[in-house]
Amino acid sequence: MLKGKNLLALTLLALAAGCSSIPVNQRAVTREQIATASDELKALFVAEMPGLEQDLAAAAGYFTARISGGKVVVGGANGIGVLVDNTTRSRTFMNASRVDLGVALGGGTDAILVVLETREAFEQFRHGMRRFGFGAKAGIGEAGARTHSFTEEGYKFLIIPETGAAITATAGMLSFSVNEDLTDSGVSDVSVPSTGFRTVDKQKEDAPRVWNHALPFLAQKVVDKGYDLPLPYGAGLIFSINDQEQSISQLEVGINGRDKVPFEFVSFDKALTKTDSVNAKLDAWLFPFLNVYAIYGPLEADADIEFVIDGNGMLEHLGIDCGGLIRPRLCDRLQDQDFLLPIHTDPSGTSWGVGGVLAGGWKGWFVTIPFNYSWVDLGDTIAEGDPILTVTPRFGRNFVLGDMGNFALFAGGNYLKSELQISGTYRIPVEDEELTFDYTVQQKNKDAWNLVFGFNWDLNKQFSWNMEYDGFIGSREAFIASVTWRF
Repeated sequence: MLKGKNLLALTLLALAAGCSSIPVNQRAVTREQIATASDELKALFVAEMPGLEQDLAAAAGYFTARISGGKVVVGGANGIGVLVDNTTRSRTFMNASRVDLGVALGGGTDAILVVLETREAFEQFRHGMRRFGFGAKAGIGEAGARTHSFTEEGYKFLIIPETGAAITATAGMLSFSVNEDLTDSGVSDVSVPSTGFRTVDKQKEDAPRVWNHALPFLAQKVVDKGYDLPLPYGAGLIFSINDQEQSISQLEVGINGRDKVPFEFVSFDKALTKTDSVNAKLDAWLFPFLNVYAIYGPLEADADIEFVIDGNGMLEHLGIDCGGLIRPRLCDRLQDQDFLLPIHTDPSGTSWGVGGVLAGGWKGWFVTIPFNYSWVDLGDTIAEGDPILTVTPRFGRNFVLGDMGNFALFAGGNYLKSELQISGTYRIPVEDEELTFDYTVQQKNKDAWNLVFGFNWDLNKQFSWNMEYDGFIGSREAFIASVTWRF
């Protein structure tokens, strides 16, 4: 029988497992409680099943846990246990959960023992596994209740209902995964690869760091060298507002359906654009130093352009002679006149892009170099040219906030190269007529560089949010905010 204090502590842990992170200042005590309970659970199963001790001694390793929860039609239970390697005597703390679907009544606490008979089975289990099955059981009372078991090649699963009452006839799933809070598997507390950042809460030497994810490539090699890596996959949203002055040149216009020709008599006084976008983002760490991602989302734009038309040049372009006895009506309107024409457009569309982040950190300091290629589709307004290139080198510092996570401040520069050929149609009423302008123009951002300042707050290993301001110098400024979930 388990000691009362361990039974209470492990039951509370079971109820909390998978729902929230374990506070840093509680992890060392929690590990000791689970390790002590593991020995007691092992003794409980050995007492129930003669011959089991020999099976455990011959196995590659074993896992023990207690899972607790309620069951009404759709039920489930959670817990945290420890995986013991019989060869190295190392320990890995793991989450255990059960999901039931079927006729299920009652609730209680179950003790679980998984005997991993072969090294292959042990490694598969340590990297996480799910076991689907169908079963029926009835149990009531303390450890004297019947022991249930099922076997697969290389595995033996044993369950003892300990407390409460349950009657089940269910299809269900057992799931096991490494508990990243209690196991020093090399998962970083911050969003960038780093070394020497965490100074507390490491496991003892009997628990080797084992990276349990398919990505990034070469992860285990850098984890062995002391680096911690972020969880490999991410999903998030990016909110962006961008204001910038554009440089416009090489205007070609076709008036009233004519072929487009250069308009030498038009000069541009000011061109300001504002874009608002919300992009969904998916990313993955391909290598320990390289994250790759894709973004997609709607784009709203506002453009204010002021340009000056030389009236004599337009008359010449239209082939209108104002020196005759009969003057066309446009002569009185255009001859010897300059016109300042403000144009406001608000195209909308979509944007998408691909990019990456080069990153590394050392003892709380970090450097990241995000780069991105993006494209825009503005509906009736056609934008053609090379993809928009953005490069944002940053340098920053992480600060430990205890149970509130980790807070990073960073500063750097933002480089933007946007050179597009914009084509569209604009109509201007003149007297009782309407001139139709089919235009093509070369557009690029006026200033390539500005400064960046911002922060990133890692609430835990899974969730983070970010805000930054791009501006301070040049004619461009932007505000960006994002939220990310890593898994």
